[in-house]
Amino acid sequence: MVRTLTTTLTATVNATTRVPALNVTLEDHIQHFAQYKAPNNADAWHDACIANDGSIIRVQVTRGGTGFAANFQFQRVADPTSSSQWQGWTTLGGGSGNCFQDAGCAVSNNNGTLRAFVQRGTGGANIWVWTSNDNGQTWSTSPTSILTPPGNALLKGISSAGNNDVFFLYDVLGGDAIGCSFFSGGSWSALRTWTLATITSGAGLSAYWTGTLYQIAYSDSYTLKQCSYHPTTTTWTALPDIAPATSTAIGRIAPHLTFDSSTGLYNLVVCEIDTGLLTGAVYQYPRVRQSSDLQHWSSGFIMHDITEQYGAVLLQRPGDGSYLTSMALIMRSPNYASTNATQFLDVSNAILSYTRHETINQPSRLEIVLDNNRGTFNAKLGSASNYQPLNLNCSLVLSEGYKTGNPPSTREVVKVGTYRIARIQFKRSPTANQVSISAIDRSRDLDLLNRFQTTYTNQTVSYLITEICVRAGLFSLSLPTTAQISQQIPIFVLQAGQSYRHALDNLCTTYALAYFLDQNEQLVFRESSNSDPVTWSYQPEIELLTMGADDQRGNHVIVTGKPPTSAPIGALTTGETYDDPHMHQVGLERIIQHIDQKLTTTAQCNLKASFILSQERRNQITHQVTIPANPALQLLDVISLTDYNAPQGIGDAESALGGTAARITHSELHYEAQSATYKMVLQLEGV
Repeated sequence: MVRTLTTTLTATVNATTRVPALNVTLEDHIQHFAQYKAPNNADAWHDACIANDGSIIRVQVTRGGTGFAANFQFQRVADPTSSSQWQGWTTLGGGSGNCFQDAGCAVSNNNGTLRAFVQRGTGGANIWVWTSNDNGQTWSTSPTSILTPPGNALLKGISSAGNNDVFFLYDVLGGDAIGCSFFSGGSWSALRTWTLATITSGAGLSAYWTGTLYQIAYSDSYTLKQCSYHPTTTTWTALPDIAPATSTAIGRIAPHLTFDSSTGLYNLVVCEIDTGLLTGAVYQYPRVRQSSDLQHWSSGFIMHDITEQYGAVLLQRPGDGSYLTSMALIMRSPNYASTNATQFLDVSNAILSYTRHETINQPSRLEIVLDNNRGTFNAKLGSASNYQPLNLNCSLVLSEGYKTGNPPSTREVVKVGTYRIARIQFKRSPTANQVSISAIDRSRDLDLLNRFQTTYTNQTVSYLITEICVRAGLFSLSLPTTAQISQQIPIFVLQAGQSYRHALDNLCTTYALAYFLDQNEQLVFRESSNSDPVTWSYQPEIELLTMGADDQRGNHVIVTGKPPTSAPIGALTTGETYDDPHMHQVGLERIIQHIDQKLTTTAQCNLKASFILSQERRNQITHQVTIPANPALQLLDVISLTDYNAPQGIGDAESALGGTAARITHSELHYEAQSATYKMVLQLEGV
């Protein structure tokens, strides 16, 4: 896990004299969606895509009258800065006064061929398609019929993933089903209907093509569901609900699924509606949920600025930005660029001092002081309307190292942390002008509260950890491949009103996992093992070393899990483990009893007992060491400490503390230019 250093930087870290080198940048990667255009069109079902020339192509099916005599219209926005292009709509040929308004509509880019879909409203129930081969400038003069749903069924949503396909929700006996058709050889295929259970009611769907299979998000008006479809094997697979419904209080309709290349995340925009009948709250706005794998979805964020009932679409326009389009309002967020002075600022030359704190299972913190001589950073301070790199929740990226070479003149640094700015203070005195910044890493989002209770059945530890972290908005994870990560938990409840960290720590405690956020904002999970290799060795260069051992620990662990079913009254599921050498050493039996209803087998209880005993052994050995700053070291790294004058005979299963390996559980780094301080204080436990 140790960070990789160059040969020259490694030699400098181990040298007797060193010249510090630091790099700190302030970066605004936040998607600041702001009102861009206000066409104020009437709300209606609509969709959008990006043409090959970068134009934004939109379609809508107008509302009014009987509902079966709507118009199907398109809009081409070649220049997003033009307000008029967001306002004008053109009715497609043959699509006037004869479309079904509640079927929804769709538009997609199929390798340069644009297709627009709607359901016929009068004279039949055909699914119609129009095509364009010039980036939406002109369209076919009349529609082509793809197919007619069985029994002239009405549609409850249409979507196309841009792979010569169309998916739709249609009425069947007892509710709604999903069907699809594919264009090949100049014609559309017959209806392919799903093999999954009928849903009670349809309220929109959206399909995404991964290159292997289709991922489909759909709504039954209250529950946000998902499934996949493999076109080669024609296999439909039900997936866990994205947002289960706890009641009929909150409606969820019109899902739109797209990929954002600027963030590397999938965006699922769904309109949430509360009539106030059950809760008293009245609203209708889009919620944007995000995912990195199309399986686990965040709780997301809302766009309260937009009042819509029939959907909103989030698009990424290459080289420009992200657009959240609705009928009445267009929101835009520019893409991040390090060349943009309002998004990037290098403050390396202004560092006066800083302290960074790192602890396992907790967010890391950074306190930094910058020289603001002559108000250098005054103009870089942002606000809720003036976005600048020195702003709340912007990223602070810290890199540490030394100057290498002889004489030392080459700056070599390694990124050691990415933090989010939590507090900014400008400090003035007759002799000083400074900016103090407090920052904390993104794992602090685990302390957000979960709003709706969710129950998971027969899921693995790996799945549940990923689910909890992604719901909190942490998408990049590193999980071990050890045995406990694949253990299955019969029932796990993500409780409403409790933090995501509470649920995560519950899992990690059960299966002996520790975690921290690394410098690239990846949440790293580790199982500590006594076979973990030493990553760094320290001998005479240690500035200060405190070693110790404690015998006040358990040496007999009993773990009780969920009682077995169909067993005699009073039967238990238990596991035990013993530390015989420690019992012999202290002459006492110290029992630890632990109960965990997530454990259902004796093997799981034995596994948990071994984890607890291993941690008891680690806790017995505690060290503190002060060393020169080392950018290679991370939490949970194992280092060796060689002290030739250490007392002998202290420590369990060790003949001496000399040469002891220990694991980093907490670190503090202090830098102060004025006093030439650049050191680390490490808290260590046994391996």
